[in-house]
Amino acid sequence: MAPPRSRLRALVLVGVALMGVGCSGSVPPEARIDANAAAYRAGEPVFVLDAVASVRDDASGVDVRLGLPPSSLVFRPAEDGLVAAAEWVVTVEQEGGAPRTRSVRDSLRVGAGEAARSVTPTWRAERFDVPPGRYLVRAVLEDLGSGRTAERQLQVVVAVPSEAPALGGLRLEGEQPSGEVAPVDVSAVPARLDSLRAVAQATGLPDEAVTVLTVLRLTADDAPARPMDDFVPLEGSLAARGVDASRVDTVQTVRQTLLNPADAVDVEAPVPPLDPGVYRAEIRVEAPGGESLDASERLFVVRRRDYPQVTRLGDLIGPLTYLARPGEFDAITEAESPAAQRRAFDRFWGERLDDRRLAAATVRAYYERVEEANRLFATYKEGWKTDQGMLYVLLGPPGFVEATPTGERWSYALGGGGPSLFVFERTAGRPFESASFSVLTFQRSRAYADLLRHVQRQWRSGVVP
Repeated sequence: MAPPRSRLRALVLVGVALMGVGCSGSVPPEARIDANAAAYRAGEPVFVLDAVASVRDDASGVDVRLGLPPSSLVFRPAEDGLVAAAEWVVTVEQEGGAPRTRSVRDSLRVGAGEAARSVTPTWRAERFDVPPGRYLVRAVLEDLGSGRTAERQLQVVVAVPSEAPALGGLRLEGEQPSGEVAPVDVSAVPARLDSLRAVAQATGLPDEAVTVLTVLRLTADDAPARPMDDFVPLEGSLAARGVDASRVDTVQTVRQTLLNPADAVDVEAPVPPLDPGVYRAEIRVEAPGGESLDASERLFVVRRRDYPQVTRLGDLIGPLTYLARPGEFDAITEAESPAAQRRAFDRFWGERLDDRRLAAATVRAYYERVEEANRLFATYKEGWKTDQGMLYVLLGPPGFVEATPTGERWSYALGGGGPSLFVFERTAGRPFESASFSVLTFQRSRAYADLLRHVQRQWRSGVVP
């Protein structure tokens, strides 16, 4: 006999949600450079792409860094342990110019299964000598064991080399668990990382030049995506822009004097442990008299240490905004204590699903979608909060994705005569155009109203769309 609805306690539902989607275990107290890599799945390749402009041997170019967590690859037995094979295709392309492409095949060999499950990225560096200009850097990784691919891209501006003082692109670095210093993914900097530092190549600096590092926290839209039948955000609103670079708080300013700098030197400055949010790091170089010589900046996103996993009650409550009616959601979020929130969360599912196994399976499926959305669609905010993440959580992966010059089109085989095409457009003028993630806005319409209600009813009755 199924237990009474009132007996479907948080011990069942919250426990299933936290443990059933790969979230078991406590969160380590220390900040780790690899914490954002949790929840990778073997055969579903995920990697970090970073690229900065620099000058080497008087030649301008782009330094590309690729970070690959072993846990996202398929390993197979070999004579001396386990081996995984992957192939990189890296392209650096200037608008109107011939692309420069390089293909590299990697083999990762480890001695034990624990190493194959490591989330600490292994890094590869590639150098492309290119003339000054604006470039699109695109990297595609194929796991040769599963045949699946992943793609990342970002923009880089290469300046004209000169004898005047100049700064190259700014990058972030930090210590890995092994103590080795490695690049940090600017789209997922672990919160409270105490070894973080900003680095930029400087050329032609005079003696006693001064470097100034300023870390700014930007105002960002952190709200979950609006319903698919809502209005498109007004142009100029924070919801439309995503990040307001004009509304900032200064977190830190550090000044350093360089004595007898080399012709080309990496200038670096420590970045304090930061809470989740959107930030901009700026390095400026000044002459001894205070004259500004050059500057370099980089937008980056700090995420909670266990991201993209769902590990806390708050991680469970937030995504319910896509299923709950306003009064239901308020009853959970406005509960007077964490214990009361757990009971309210439990009631939301338990009052609708009186079969224990059906409730467990539905909760597990929903929060698996949330974690997958976090992993696939993170931008300046968590993946489930984005427009793509909202549709992915509610409807699952699309049957077909078409890339368009201005965004994407998702197609679903939903049946029932309702809309099956979902259009995303890229909004111009955002301050994160050089980021490794794409920010797309769903073209909402009242035509989706019936579909939204139908999908919500399915989830609330234990039917996974």
